[in-house]
Amino acid sequence: MAGESAGSFVNRLAHANGLELGDLLSRVGEGPQPVNPHLPALAELQVNRAALDHLAVLSGRTVAQLQLALSHLEDRFLLPEDGQACWKWPFRVQEWHLVRCCDLCARARGVDEATWLVSPDRWRVCLRHRRFTDADRGRGPAAVRLETLPEVMRAHAERLRLESRFGAAGAELFADAFQVVTRWWERTPDVWSWTQRAWGVGLEARELRTAPLVIYPEAVQMAREMLRYEQQAERTRSVRASWLEEVQQLVGGWGLEGVEGWGELVQWLDHHSRPAPAAANRSGRRGRVLAVGHSRLAEPSGSLSERSCMV
Repeated sequence: MAGESAGSFVNRLAHANGLELGDLLSRVGEGPQPVNPHLPALAELQVNRAALDHLAVLSGRTVAQLQLALSHLEDRFLLPEDGQACWKWPFRVQEWHLVRCCDLCARARGVDEATWLVSPDRWRVCLRHRRFTDADRGRGPAAVRLETLPEVMRAHAERLRLESRFGAAGAELFADAFQVVTRWWERTPDVWSWTQRAWGVGLEARELRTAPLVIYPEAVQMAREMLRYEQQAERTRSVRASWLEEVQQLVGGWGLEGVEGWGELVQWLDHHSRPAPAAANRSGRRGRVLAVGHSRLAEPSGSLSERSCMV
């Protein structure tokens, strides 16, 4: 499956051939034994080039096909050659996080067991099947059903539209907004609307995995407000003050009237005090880029925290 972790794929490949995970890995190359059967959910498999060649033969795929679908098998992640095929399974992920795949998405591909995807963030929303999955390994459900939270589904769809229309700028503005609202949740997780959403899907209001889910609608609203500011031709004190006042009124409606001094909003305004001119993209059309301060602090890709200027 595209985006799947190498460990998850190898685990499924073993079971599809009537083998235990360790038995298949012994055919891939030399590695530490015994193999913990829970490894695919906890950490990621690493192989060298020779072991990747063996895995390609065992799976009936080319090396190029495996590397295209499974990012952690790309050349930059391969173990150094030591004269024989070998693999390791350290208790860490080489890059990003292992997030549970939506079971209904997997089932549509003929996969009936737990599958893990490599994700820049610790959580994902499946719009088609109304599921929230994450990297949590606790006692809660593997997937949270979102039928009772239509506002979260609407927020996710709105985020996708924002990113589709404004490209990287839309994605980065959502990242900024998400970081701002996350900080507010960390200080005041007991806001009634957030608590209600958490309880509505059987989660604890103060549980860490709860935050991305319950703040999603407000994060998207904040991203829209940030976009409105970015579209301003002027960044004068009066424009800044007017925007800040309007956003404070919006946030007050969320039950956050007493948020500590609005420091995050002021910080964001400081990072966006100097607008950047639109840049031409490859098609010759004028694309939107974000403020100078934002571009200096944010990464062009990666997790939401990395794409945000709210460091």
